[in-house]
Amino acid sequence: MVENLDIILVIAIVVAALVIFASEKLRADMVALLILGTLMVIGLFRPTFPTPGEAISGFSNKATVTIAAMFILSAGLVRTGAVNWVTQRLIRYGSSSETRMFVILMLAVGTISAFINNAAAVAVFIPITLTVARQQNISPTKLLLPISFASIVGGTCTLIGTSTNILVSSMAAERGLGEFAMFELSKFGLIFFAVGMIYLFFFVRKVLPGRIGPKELTQKYDIGNYLTRVIVEPKSPLISRTPTEAKIRERYDVSILEILREDQRITAGIRDTRIQQGDVLVIEGAIQAIMEMNNLEGLSLRSEVKYGDKDLTSEDKSLVEAVVSPSSRLVGLTLKEADFRNEYGAFVLAIRKQGKTIRDRLGVIKLEAGDSLLLQGRTGFLERLHKATDFLTIQEKDLPSVRSDRAVCAFVVVAGVVATAALGLAPILVSAIVGCLAMILSGCLKLQDAYEAIDWFVIFLLAGVIPLGIVMEKTGTAAFVANGLLDLTEVLGIVAIIPIFYLLSTVFAGIMSHNAAVIILVPIGVASAQSLGVSPTPFLMAITFAASSSLFTPFGYHTNLMVYGPGGYKFSDFLKVGIPLNVILLIIASIFIPLIWPL
Repeated sequence: MVENLDIILVIAIVVAALVIFASEKLRADMVALLILGTLMVIGLFRPTFPTPGEAISGFSNKATVTIAAMFILSAGLVRTGAVNWVTQRLIRYGSSSETRMFVILMLAVGTISAFINNAAAVAVFIPITLTVARQQNISPTKLLLPISFASIVGGTCTLIGTSTNILVSSMAAERGLGEFAMFELSKFGLIFFAVGMIYLFFFVRKVLPGRIGPKELTQKYDIGNYLTRVIVEPKSPLISRTPTEAKIRERYDVSILEILREDQRITAGIRDTRIQQGDVLVIEGAIQAIMEMNNLEGLSLRSEVKYGDKDLTSEDKSLVEAVVSPSSRLVGLTLKEADFRNEYGAFVLAIRKQGKTIRDRLGVIKLEAGDSLLLQGRTGFLERLHKATDFLTIQEKDLPSVRSDRAVCAFVVVAGVVATAALGLAPILVSAIVGCLAMILSGCLKLQDAYEAIDWFVIFLLAGVIPLGIVMEKTGTAAFVANGLLDLTEVLGIVAIIPIFYLLSTVFAGIMSHNAAVIILVPIGVASAQSLGVSPTPFLMAITFAASSSLFTPFGYHTNLMVYGPGGYKFSDFLKVGIPLNVILLIIASIFIPLIWPL
């Protein structure tokens, strides 16, 4: 009875977590910490639940530390310009042909993703891809989702390709099954990658709509119709008052982007600048609000002026597009609540949310992960955005310069980490940490940059969910669920067990997160193998490959979120191209995994 109660409690926690993850009411890392807190409280009364020490063991888990180290190593390659140096040279070979360019882009991002964090690779490729789209006159919609998919399937080729691979390897070692070798996954990963590339080439690039053309940002967000100039007439009540004193923003929900005064262009400190007769105000807002402001404030409209990107940029001002990250503190807040303008020194001109562009009443829109923001601000704010973890990607005109003296060093460090682990000279945890130290001591990264490179969203997600895997085994929940799954094999046959675990892992990863999915499923997979008296390796491989390639939603993987807004995608686009690929990969996994790693 006691054991049954423990199992009921664990299943209830798992189901509740799935529901909350799916509802997206809370951030995934917050859900993970709620799981952690719940397990700790129950553990005070039930000995089969984690002790406080076990509950916080996720923070010191080998997988958590290794994944943190890999974020740092990836940042070293990116920030020294090493990745840019490679990609820019590859792009030159494809410049003469759209087809060749597509193939090179996909192969490049897929190959690089096998050795660095997928999100870091895609962050580098987004501005490159947008540049290529303009040069080749191709819609970015046809390129950005494919580079996300290419990075995902490419990441399955090595142990360090994704955090999921490292996590499953660590969980296998904890259960006495040994860690995966550096290229153990390559036996099937290369097949996986090849099938993905063929699918992208022959299907995805033809099916995806050319929804967004290779336009300027002002055209992409159709912002030109929401920007205009007004002249301050002699009898205007605004004369000698500042925009703050006149409460322009509060009363009309418009923004004054700059003030043109004779030969002077005022872009800084606008809120506290006293308006003079004859000033030309460049304002942004809904046309109804602009007309109301004109009538009440004694202004005259210059509607004949049309704006493009060049009109909103200058030596000290930039126009950029940024994507809200899952770990952003902005998630769930409005721009007003976040005090965005003061925090980042930038105006939000438009928001692209789930395929729709919003241009008015921006201050009251609650931000979500994956939202794209069109920002205008002083050039210095770009550095602030780059360092902030609130954004996954920043689109810029100029790509980071290559620090040639450090780029080679960064390559050598990462190559050393890979070689050391591949040859079995040291565990991946040791080689990765030593590699991080080498990155910092050699000057490839500053210590502060290393701290900022770590995606703490992933770290806290892991730390919160890892104890759930522990309690599933301690309470017998894993064995209980495994026995239920094995009943299906009596009807369908043992050959169905790999497809079942692959499908479960795909669905779980799409609902919650790829790392949370494997933490729940690995104990069940190991228990299933033990009940059947077969090797657990094929179960682990099915779970790993499926969780690492959840393609049918924009939320299953960070890279999908990164391209969601900039590509102008709709949720249905991911379903349309992701589900068929997931089905194809399930079929080939069901065939090849038992052949490569026999039951």
